[in-house]
Amino acid sequence: PIVHFIVNKENEGFAKANNKALQYCNGDYILYLNPDTIICEESIKRCINFFENHDDCGGLGVHMIDGSGNFLPESKRSLPSPQAAFFKLMGLAKLFPRSKIFNHYALGHLAEYKNHEIDVLAGAFLMAKRTIIEVCKGFDEIFFMYGEDIDLSYRIQKLGYKNYYFSEITIIHFKGESLKKGSINHVKLFYGAMIIFVQKHYGKGSGKWMANTIQLAIHLRAIVSFGKRVVSKFTLQLIDAALIFLSLLSIKQYWIFFERDGRPFPQQSTLIIISSFTIIYLLAATLSGMYDKLYKPTKALLASITGIIVILAAYSLLPENQRFSRGVIVVGGFLAGLSVTAFRWILLKLKLIDNQTGNDKIKQTVVVGSVSEFEHVVTIFKQAGLQERIIGRISLMGDADAIGSLHQLYLLIISMKIKEVVFCEGNLFYHQIIQKIQTLPHNISYRFIGSNTSSIVGSDSKATTGETFTAEGFYQINQAYHKRMKRVVDMLIASIIIIGFPINLILIKNGAAAIKNALYVLFGGYSWVGYTTIEPSLPNIKPNIITCYGLPVNAVHPLNKKGLHQLNNLYAKNYDCWQDISMIFTNYRYLGGI
Repeated sequence: PIVHFIVNKENEGFAKANNKALQYCNGDYILYLNPDTIICEESIKRCINFFENHDDCGGLGVHMIDGSGNFLPESKRSLPSPQAAFFKLMGLAKLFPRSKIFNHYALGHLAEYKNHEIDVLAGAFLMAKRTIIEVCKGFDEIFFMYGEDIDLSYRIQKLGYKNYYFSEITIIHFKGESLKKGSINHVKLFYGAMIIFVQKHYGKGSGKWMANTIQLAIHLRAIVSFGKRVVSKFTLQLIDAALIFLSLLSIKQYWIFFERDGRPFPQQSTLIIISSFTIIYLLAATLSGMYDKLYKPTKALLASITGIIVILAAYSLLPENQRFSRGVIVVGGFLAGLSVTAFRWILLKLKLIDNQTGNDKIKQTVVVGSVSEFEHVVTIFKQAGLQERIIGRISLMGDADAIGSLHQLYLLIISMKIKEVVFCEGNLFYHQIIQKIQTLPHNISYRFIGSNTSSIVGSDSKATTGETFTAEGFYQINQAYHKRMKRVVDMLIASIIIIGFPINLILIKNGAAAIKNALYVLFGGYSWVGYTTIEPSLPNIKPNIITCYGLPVNAVHPLNKKGLHQLNNLYAKNYDCWQDISMIFTNYRYLGGI
């Protein structure tokens, strides 16, 4: 096919971007297809046959599943209404997915595997006759991110044509959305598009009433969403805070009855010290990565020791009549660490959390493909630092060197507790892969690699954008824990330089420039250490003052371009905040440049 690549200098929105492509279209049919989709080999041909057999068909959508094989309800939808919006916003549609009343918007009462006439087509796969699209003049550009497909579907119906849901074709839609589903911004934009739609098509009177109703529902849902996100994000921290607080309180009570003969501690200082210890513990635990799937018992112990040291240091500054017991602080601090560790052990045993590292090394993975395809995937995983995940190859016919055949895959997933399957498109057709996924468990991850490519793509569900593995590898500097520690080091060094500026003006070459750099770093504009050159192929980081090679960024580097790139690559791949600290103090004199 002839491909036209249109470059947009800025994000103009889904509608405007697609309308730009209309001038290049000269076929009888137009297919709007999201880039985060996989379609079968015969999909387009069979859709055209459907159009030819249904003269009244103006637009066509298909059966869509996510990267774990779950059906996507937006494959078939009705037009928005205040009632449908309210039920969806309040979660009733999710609670009663098959209800014609509560889930009418997603047409939950219509069978998933039967063809139906529907109101709304999904923009991820929307096929229509070119003549109809030209009459409609494409998408209405008043919509930016959501609602364009609803509006176009409605206008197709207004021309006297029908929209159909074609269940016999299945595609995978990874849902790589610009906004996280369920976030407040997502709620505002999605239902804001609904308001635009009802105001446009339902007239001023009823349209205004419907818009106001939806607006009220948006505010209610935003409050609920915010509450849910806060609780879900900070559940472990809140439980840990309670355990720490109770541990210190229990030791305090023990101390009063058995060590102080019933004499109480000063009430005010007790509350301040216990609360302070709890906060310091949580901050130390957060910085150590305890809440980033990086839990280890040593991290809980380290957080306890940090809290004890800080509180004991502050203890000496308190007046005599406000002093707390050092014994309570030390014993209570260690009991808090043990309590958190015991609680984590229970959660691990119940499999409610895991202690995986950020790059998810222990996820059990199998590869479906030939020997050469398997070796290619292993190479990609190895370069990404994830080779431990792969436990074997699944062959099409049951080769002797494979752990099983394709028809045994379901049994292998269950018996070997496999969490991830990588399908190689080579000897397998995509329609075979998609068909197979629908027969397998939907609680695991499915990844895909095309012929002659070095990227493995996939997404676990419609709520996540998933991950992409490439031969370029896995980078430590991209992980949340390391990003946070890099920022902590930056701020700490910047503060030291600013506070000690009289001395640093003498010690550092171009001392005034170093103070200026420290201010830039402190306010987040720069980082102390970074790449030697601009590296578009590596993870994006802030501009830096000195390089991972040790010299200031404005120095002449003795290495060639290839050598500098390799240094940058190793810095990003093996990043550790201690590298930055070492580099900063080794080259302290050059923090103001040369």
